[in-house]
Amino acid sequence: MQTQLPHLATLALTCATLTSFAFAQGTQFADPVQVSAGDKLLGKGRMYPSPAMHDINGDGRLDVFIGDLRGHITYALRQADGTFSSEMKLKDAKGKVLDFGNW
Repeated sequence: MQTQLPHLATLALTCATLTSFAFAQGTQFADPVQVSAGDKLLGKGRMYPSPAMHDINGDGRLDVFIGDLRGHITYALRQADGTFSSEMKLKDAKGKVLDFGNW
């Protein structure tokens, strides 16, 4: 089964815009929490992990994808019970792991 992924630049811009809007409105955010994917913490051991949420596979549940300083992108799909699948590397349509280098 091939997962259709959103255009990442559009998604990143949308996340940045929503965050800016929330701060401009004086929104208060809850304390951060660590999220597990499978039996591991998401983004653990990565340099400056930057998570975002989006329904990656179109099942109606918000999934998590994480970029980092080195340009690696992984994702974890939210399961029906609210937990996340194990973290997986983002791949192109041919199955090659996407690596954006040190961005």
